[in-house]
Amino acid sequence: MIESLKGTEDILPPDSGLWQYLENAIRGVLSKYRYEEIRTPVIEQTSLFIRSVGKETDIVQKQMYTFMDAGNRSIALRPEETASVVRAYIQHNLYKTKEFVKLFYLGTMYRSEKPQSGRQREFTQAGVEVIGSYSPYVDCEIIMLLDDILKAMAVKDYTFKINSLGCDKDKENFKKQLKDSLKKDITKFCPDCQRRYDTNILRVLDCKNPSCKNVLNSLKLTNEHLCSECSIHFNKIMEVLSKENIEYKQDPFLVRGLDYYTKTVFEVTSTALGAQDAIAAGGRYDNLVAELGGPKQGACGFALGLERAIKAIDQDKLNYTPDGITLFIASMNEDAYRMAFKILRDLRKSGIACDMDFQDKSLKAQMRHADKLNAKFVAVIGEDELKTKEVNVKDMKTGSQQKIKFEQLASYLH
Repeated sequence: MIESLKGTEDILPPDSGLWQYLENAIRGVLSKYRYEEIRTPVIEQTSLFIRSVGKETDIVQKQMYTFMDAGNRSIALRPEETASVVRAYIQHNLYKTKEFVKLFYLGTMYRSEKPQSGRQREFTQAGVEVIGSYSPYVDCEIIMLLDDILKAMAVKDYTFKINSLGCDKDKENFKKQLKDSLKKDITKFCPDCQRRYDTNILRVLDCKNPSCKNVLNSLKLTNEHLCSECSIHFNKIMEVLSKENIEYKQDPFLVRGLDYYTKTVFEVTSTALGAQDAIAAGGRYDNLVAELGGPKQGACGFALGLERAIKAIDQDKLNYTPDGITLFIASMNEDAYRMAFKILRDLRKSGIACDMDFQDKSLKAQMRHADKLNAKFVAVIGEDELKTKEVNVKDMKTGSQQKIKFEQLASYLH
């Protein structure tokens, strides 16, 4: 038997119905904020992610799925979507037709990680990218948008953490301070962090290794490395979020795992998830558009992991019930079967969800099947119904029945 690849999952009914419900809820919130959908290819040139995400990041070093195609080009399955959106923004000259764009995506990403609860090799993200503004109010809007999405999904026990890395100069100053502070303890770090100390010091703050965390816990990090402009930007964000009653925690250890971030970074975690507690993350990337060949543009976005968010849903607050059907028709003989099939065809044309048995089951078994399908109404067609061309329609909730002519079924059920 051939099975699915490790780190991938089949989403089967009725779970697929829940996914559709949540995806529609996300789209509903996004439409209120006037975000437009963008769909990019699953495969991209590997160089796109090396240039944008960063050569020394774990994503590029360890997690990307890459291969050489028939044209001897290095191709990667997208590990994240921001780089692809920016590539499309530049390639199609969107900056020439729209000075300011608000885009969203919903699709699968791929990373070669060790599969565990909430972490798959193929996973789904919903995210937004706003390009064309440096305003701190954009940062606030996408954080409030994400908060609205999490509420619409009934995600429980979540917390926003925010920080500012500052501009490029601020980041370099921060890296220097970190190196100076950690130099005496370098031998206490795991092998990965000993390498990161020289290649990408900020990644040390992300490490979950106990020995590394013990060293980091002794650090007293602040935002003193921020220049005046970046400090004003960050303070404005915190001021607006507080006024809008968005609860958050300022976390100076939060740096995110991608090199393109500048200024604002944020993350959402949930205590309902255990160790892998991050649900969503994002921030500013004011240099990325220019670095990939476009004009200098301010930009900001986030990505939400649906698999993890679904694990943190409060079922008591989720307003979701699996879709049922309006009518199930049970048939008693071959002539009734043909008539039921014709009626279904007509009802479906009028927009009514309906079904029948296709396995020659007994009447009792057909009724059980109707119950499994959560049918609102059930009708049985036999010899008498074929003669009178009318059928008893039973309301499965109340038990009441009413005789309806075949040709009047659609108007009755609407």
